[in-house]
Amino acid sequence: MSHFNRDINSQRNDESITDIVPTYKMKINKSYRMKSKIFIISTLIVLSTLLPGCDFLDIVPDNTVQVGSLFENREKALGALSTCYRYMPNYEKLHQSMTLAGDEWVGRLDADHGENRGLLRGMQLMRGWNNSNDPILNFWSGGGGATSLYQGIRVCNIFFENIDGVPDITPAEKADWIAQVKILKAYYHFYLIRLYGPIVIADKNLEPFSPVEEVRQERQTVDSCFNYVLNSIDEVLFDANGSPRTELSVERESAFLGQVDQINARAIKAQVLITRASPLFNGNTEYFSNFRNKAGDTYFPMTPDPEKWKEALDGIKDAIDYAEARGKKLYTFIGQPKFWDVKNFEESEIIQYAYNKRFSIVQGWNDELLWGYSGLDYEGQGGFAHATNMRSVADPTQAGYAWQWLGADYRMDELFYSKNGVPIEDDKTYDYSNRLQITEIPDDNYHKGYMQVGEKTIRLHLNREPRFYAWMVVDRSVWRTHDLANDVKMRYNEFPGGRGAQHTTDFYWTGIGVKKLVHPESGTGHWARVVKFPYPILRLSDLYLMYAEAYNEYNGPGQPAYEYLNRVRAVGGLQPIETVWSDPSIVKTPGKHATKEGLRDIIHRERMIELSFEGHRYFDILRWKEADRYFLSPVKGFNTTGVDPEQFYVLMTLQPRRWQTPRDYLMPLPLWDINRNPNLVQNPGW
Repeated sequence: MSHFNRDINSQRNDESITDIVPTYKMKINKSYRMKSKIFIISTLIVLSTLLPGCDFLDIVPDNTVQVGSLFENREKALGALSTCYRYMPNYEKLHQSMTLAGDEWVGRLDADHGENRGLLRGMQLMRGWNNSNDPILNFWSGGGGATSLYQGIRVCNIFFENIDGVPDITPAEKADWIAQVKILKAYYHFYLIRLYGPIVIADKNLEPFSPVEEVRQERQTVDSCFNYVLNSIDEVLFDANGSPRTELSVERESAFLGQVDQINARAIKAQVLITRASPLFNGNTEYFSNFRNKAGDTYFPMTPDPEKWKEALDGIKDAIDYAEARGKKLYTFIGQPKFWDVKNFEESEIIQYAYNKRFSIVQGWNDELLWGYSGLDYEGQGGFAHATNMRSVADPTQAGYAWQWLGADYRMDELFYSKNGVPIEDDKTYDYSNRLQITEIPDDNYHKGYMQVGEKTIRLHLNREPRFYAWMVVDRSVWRTHDLANDVKMRYNEFPGGRGAQHTTDFYWTGIGVKKLVHPESGTGHWARVVKFPYPILRLSDLYLMYAEAYNEYNGPGQPAYEYLNRVRAVGGLQPIETVWSDPSIVKTPGKHATKEGLRDIIHRERMIELSFEGHRYFDILRWKEADRYFLSPVKGFNTTGVDPEQFYVLMTLQPRRWQTPRDYLMPLPLWDINRNPNLVQNPGW
C-alpha cells in the first residue's frame, strides 16, 4: 500500500488520480470521523503488472515504451512515486510482518494456526521452520508472505529513469520526489542487509539483452553494502562540501504524512549507523570468519572498528538535534480523560505516566513519531490491532476486528521494571523469589485504575512500572478498550479474555495480553469501529536510546548517556539512572551504571521495554549477538484451563523454540536464485 494520505475534498477534485488508483478509508479518532476521511493512493496497477515475479536476476522492463507512458504527466508520475512506497515491509499485518519474529509475541497454538507454515510466519521462523527451498518471509525475491525488496528497488530505478520526462512537474517538486525515492531505495537495501548480511547492490537496472555475466551479479562485502546505503542517504542530505541540501522537504503536510522527509531520513541514517557499528556487523570473527566470496575474501569485517561507534554517535546526535529543532519531542498526554478516568487522574500515582506511554503509540502523528507506517488496510482484517484486541463485553461472540488471541510470552511479563525503575530481579525491595505467590490487589493509589481492587492476582503483577500497566494485559487488570474501562478476566470460562466453551481458540494462550497497539476507542464488528494509526517505525525515544548506547560503546559511561536514558524514563514516571543505581537500599548491584558493561546491560533492557512489541527486539538481539541468550528458551504462559487463582497461576511450557547459531543470524537466499546464478554464495548453514 502507498503512504500518501489525502484529504477527501482534494481527492474528489482530482479525478485523474482517482481514475488510476483505488482509495482506502482511514479512521484516526472519533472527533475526526465525521469531519473527513483520509485516503491512500494505492499501487499503480499498470506498473505492477509489468513486473511479475521480478527479482534482481530479472530486472529488465518487459516493455519500456509502456513504462515510459506512465510518466506522461504529473498525475501518472505521482502514481509511480506511490508505487515506490508499495514495497515497504508490512508493519501492520501480523502474518506478513517480521514483528512476530523474536520472543515477544505468542499467537494461536492450535493446529490450524500453530502448525500452519503460512500463518504467524515470524513465530514459525523461531521454531526453525525456515529453509532455502521455500523461504519464509522471503524479502529477497518475494514469497512466503513477503514482497521482494529487489522488486521495489527496481521500481525505484525505473522511477529515476523516467521522472525527467514528466512535462508538468515543477523543478522543486521533482527534486523532492527524487530525494524521497533515493531514501526509500537506500532503506530497502538496508532492510536486506539486516536480514541477509552481504547483498547484491542494485544501483541501476540492467539494459535489455544485457550479457549473462552482467546479470549474474555478486554479493558485496558488508562494509561495501553499508557504505552504499549511507552514501545514498548523504547524497540527499548534504552536498559535496557537507552543507545541508534542501531538495527533500523538511516535513510533510497532513495530506502526505508517512512520506520520507528530512527528519525521518536522518533517523533512518542513525539506525543504519548503529546497526553497522554493532557486534554482528563490526568485526565478527566468531560467526563469519569462513564466510567468503568466490575470491576468498571475507564478507564481514574481521576487526572491530570503534570509530564506527563514533560515526553512529555523531549521526544519531545530528538526527536528534534536527528533529528537536523542528518541534519533535517525547509525547505527554494533555487533554481531558474519559469520564471513567476523571477521578483516577485526581488520585492515581501513575495514570498520567501510563497515558503518556499508551498514547505515544496510538495517537496518530504525534510529536514523538518520526516515521510511521501508513500503508494500512483500513477495511480488511489481519492487523496487530485486530489480533490483540479482546472481544467486546457487549457482544462476546462477535470476533470481527477483535480476535483476542495474540498475546505475550511470559518473559515479557517479567521484563518490565519494578516501580523503582530497575529490573525486578535486581530490586532489593521486590520479593522476586515469591513473585508467583497469590495475593490480593490492594486498594491504593498506585494500582488504582489499572488493577481490580480486592481481586486475586500474583505478586508479579503488583508494584510494577507505569509502562507495564500501560501496555500489558494480565488477569484482573483493567483494559481501556471498546471505549470502556474493562475488567479483564483470563481464567477458564471467564470473559473478557479467558479460554472457554465459546472461545476454544480465540483467547490469550499464555494468559497475558498486549494493549500497546490497540487504541482505547477501538471497537469490533466493523472496520469503521477500529481506530487506525500509523504503526511506529522510528520514534524519538528510539533515537535517545540509540544515542545512549553509542555513547557508552565509544566513551564508556557518562552524563550524556544518562541524560538521554533519563528523558525516556521521565515521561514513564521513573527516576534517573544515577539515582536508583546508586542506592544500595534499592539495587543489589549499586554502581552498575558506572561500568561500561553494566550500563550496556541497562541500555539493552531499556530498549527492550520501551520499544517492546514494535518490531525492534528481534533486530536488536541479533545485532548484539545475543540470540542464544533469548531465542533458545521455550514459550511459557499460565494455565488457561485453570478456574481459580491456584490453578490459573501455574507456569507452563507451551511450545519449544529452535535457534542455530550462526546459521539463523542470516536468512537463507532462495535456492532457485543460487541455482540460476553461480556467483551467489549461500549464507552459512543454509
